[in-house]
Amino acid sequence: MMKNNRIELISKILFFGAIWGILEATLGYALHLLPALIAGSVMFPLVMFILYRAYKAIGSRAGVLLVGVVAIIIKATNLFLPFLFPAKTINPMVAMFIQSLLVFLVLPMLDNEKVTVKISSFAIGSFSWRILMLSYYGLNYLLTGFMDLRIASLDAAFSFVLWEGLISLAVISGLFYLTGKIQNLDKINTQRIHPLLSMAMIALALVLTLVKF
Repeated sequence: MMKNNRIELISKILFFGAIWGILEATLGYALHLLPALIAGSVMFPLVMFILYRAYKAIGSRAGVLLVGVVAIIIKATNLFLPFLFPAKTINPMVAMFIQSLLVFLVLPMLDNEKVTVKISSFAIGSFSWRILMLSYYGLNYLLTGFMDLRIASLDAAFSFVLWEGLISLAVISGLFYLTGKIQNLDKINTQRIHPLLSMAMIALALVLTLVKF
């Protein structure tokens, strides 16, 4: 029984990590073709929702971090593409790590029934990961001399944190509100995910990550 539980746990971690990897390789890639104000405000709400559903299915906050690790490893395969500038892969990996960590930290608030507490968790996640990414871009500039557009001016940094953060907050709130209206959604958490399905999802995520270029 214990072995079966461990296999089920690993299967769910791989499954949700693959979902994030697939979204990153498809929707995340497509969003970069849109104006930055839109692109930067959509993915994090989806990531927060995926990680929250993973937490409900796995039943462990630590499991959320492992889901993030799986998604980051999938993204890291782009480093093997010689024609792709490494920063195009490393920067999203850093963002994914920060997002995973922040969701892990706000999960107790996110799981709270009080609307004000939930919205506070959305706001903390939405604004904090942007502030931390600006810090990363600043450190990267000091070490390498590469100036990211988000720190090229105060206006750019302000827009990245405040305006994109507010839009993202609205999207997150709407997403959780609408999905909260779905009856029996929590019953999905008890569904068994077959290891073969998880491996197939991982394979699909890897293929989409490597061939979209």
